[in-house]
Amino acid sequence: MLLDEERWAGARKADPAAGPSAGSTADASAGPHLRRMSAGLASPGRGFWGLVAVLIVLDALWLAAAGIRLAPTGLLAVSGAVAVLLGLALLFSAVKPEPKLRAMALSSAYLAAFTTAAAVLHYLSATLALPFADPALARFEAALGFDWRGWVGFLADHPDLSWPLALAYHTSGPQVGLVVIALSAMSRVARLWAYARLFTLALLAAIAVSAVFPAIGPYAYYAPQAYPQGHIETVGALWHLDALHALRDGTMSTLALSEIRGLVTFPSFHACLAVLTAWALAPVPVIGPLALLLNAAIIVATLGAGGHYLPDVVAGTVMGMVLVAFHGIRRRRSLGGRRLSLPALPTREIRPVTAPSTTG
Repeated sequence: MLLDEERWAGARKADPAAGPSAGSTADASAGPHLRRMSAGLASPGRGFWGLVAVLIVLDALWLAAAGIRLAPTGLLAVSGAVAVLLGLALLFSAVKPEPKLRAMALSSAYLAAFTTAAAVLHYLSATLALPFADPALARFEAALGFDWRGWVGFLADHPDLSWPLALAYHTSGPQVGLVVIALSAMSRVARLWAYARLFTLALLAAIAVSAVFPAIGPYAYYAPQAYPQGHIETVGALWHLDALHALRDGTMSTLALSEIRGLVTFPSFHACLAVLTAWALAPVPVIGPLALLLNAAIIVATLGAGGHYLPDVVAGTVMGMVLVAFHGIRRRRSLGGRRLSLPALPTREIRPVTAPSTTG
């Protein structure tokens, strides 16, 4: 048993006008079973799993060219986890149908595989060592009338505000898991896979743009004298600098997956992800309104705890809104096309009933 448009995904449609082909009797019992197996691993689409494969090949070639070794421990851990999750997805599809558990396992496998491959790619893109865009971002920020130093100074003077904002910022990753669990439990699988696709597009776009416009971030560029002193309030803003410089000057020899830090400054992926996550959780009772408030706080916290310029946050937020709007337009067009393709119901002309003749 599958859900939504995933029903029979990956199966070849039969031609109703064609007669039985040779061997069809022998394949009759195997056909449904094979269809269930292929459908069980089909979402979010062959193209997206193909994209993961392309990223893995690109990562391998780039690592070899850059002379960087990928530490095997993290790679084996991720590969093993993805393999187990795919096995569970197959189990809950073809062997013991459990649609909700299948959606949970398969979406987790995809997000883990894609995020790992993309994370390696975003590190490797730093080896391009293009000029830093911080001066341009700072000028843009000044043109917007925003004083970043003044903002972090205000946060330093108000720890009762900076600490909750930083805590909200660090819920961004765990909320992805919440989306998987909540939407799977509610059988909102179409929305779950839409979220996975939008997540994919957003992360790839952020990596591509940040590769062309790399930045060290406002903490390193402005070097403010006053800023929040708590570790949780600045760890996301400063922990990337050592890795960034090592990648740019070619001194990184080994890359450990467990030590990967976010290098993307412009646009802010955290701000974009906050929009996508708030949209994904919107229909979930109780959680939806709370997620909206929490992710609004994340967008605000991205300036301080995330160490982003205001243009980073604006660009990331707009990117998330555009992706959600684009998905909505595509969905409405798809639903409209399905309605138009439905066969028209036969109509019967209504005629007046002729009274029976009484003459005899």
